Amino acid sequence: MIPARAQIPDDPESGNYVVVDVAQFSTTVPELFANGAKYIHITENRGEEPAFQEEHPDAKIGGASGPNYRGEEGYDFFNSPSFVQDVDVAGRPTAMTSTNGGNAVTDLRLAGDDSVNVYVGGLTNGVALADHLRTRDEETYFVAAGSSGKPSPEDVAGALFIARHLHDDPPTDRERAVYREMVEFSKGAKYERRPQIKRTDLYEYALDFDSRKVVPKLDGQKLYDVADDS
Repeated sequence: MIPARAQIPDDPESGNYVVVDVAQFSTTVPELFANGAKYIHITENRGEEPAFQEEHPDAKIGGASGPNYRGEEGYDFFNSPSFVQDVDVAGRPTAMTSTNGGNAVTDLRLAGDDSVNVYVGGLTNGVALADHLRTRDEETYFVAAGSSGKPSPEDVAGALFIARHLHDDPPTDRERAVYREMVEFSKGAKYERRPQIKRTDLYEYALDFDSRKVVPKLDGQKLYDVADDS
């Protein structure tokens, strides 16, 4: 368990690394795939997405949330699982990053070699991801992305949820309720002061346990859904 992005080692051991950023990256990524995205190119730096779109004119690109969480001018979407529902990504390449989860993916890509496999997981696709990882022989490491270099309770809860399924010890209904409470207590009060979309993202999407059979895995600089490879 790596409790925050800032603690990703400079020379990570071989194995499978699961980046968990429940609010929002690890929830937005499965939604993009569920809506038919061909792949998700994780840009090394925010602002490189328009250049990617110039090279791939059919691509949809994600940027910052913009004023009042309505998106940034010149971009098609931002890191929001509800916002991407109205974006036509079916069969298209996409490109985005995020401050915590997206950058954690990039950190692992740059620090690791070919023996470091990077996945993205959260509460919505945690069961599908655990089923996939159970078929592999490598050690699994969880990266709770956190925020501002510090651990975040919702990411720890997401990592634990996936780990319990990975080890054939799925949480009970009561334990799932505790994970939900951890996420709600961590983000809910904060989001009450934000636009409605933040609460929609949290309560209707991030906390929708086992709703997506998506397994995002990094290949080069791109995430692909490898669920069918399980």
